[in-house]
Amino acid sequence: MANKYSDTAIKMNFLVKPLLRSPLHWLLSSSVALIRFTGRKSGKQFETPVAFTKFDGEFLICLTETRDRQWWRNYRKPWPMALKYKTRWLEGEACWLEPGSEAYRTNFERVFRRVSFTPRIYKINDFDAEQGLTDAQLQILLDNGSGIVQFLLKNGSSG
Repeated sequence: MANKYSDTAIKMNFLVKPLLRSPLHWLLSSSVALIRFTGRKSGKQFETPVAFTKFDGEFLICLTETRDRQWWRNYRKPWPMALKYKTRWLEGEACWLEPGSEAYRTNFERVFRRVSFTPRIYKINDFDAEQGLTDAQLQILLDNGSGIVQFLLKNGSSG
């Protein structure tokens, strides 16, 4: 079952997408972007808003309740993605980080350190930036179906 945060985010997508395409994008575009991708099986093109955290040429897209979303399944192996960052579409490749892996843990820690309120969205109320994720906190992420997709820019692109 989705949490209140993810329910609200899903319901707000019909407002967020047009806003991110408009001159008022700046209201959200420092932490929310549109992603565009082609489905591996369907071949259809999809576009959806996502929350992200930016680190140089890398964007981390963290998800709550992955059972309620399906787009990330295209990224179990590296796959092309376009991400609209502010006013520009950036091309790159994204990949799902395997839950419980060292990359999964390390990148959630990076995001949690960068944006102090984010751990609470993931039901972690006592994250210590110096200590990093405890095993119990990692288990909360896993139990809640939290996920993370890493988007890397193509060579020559700059964000």
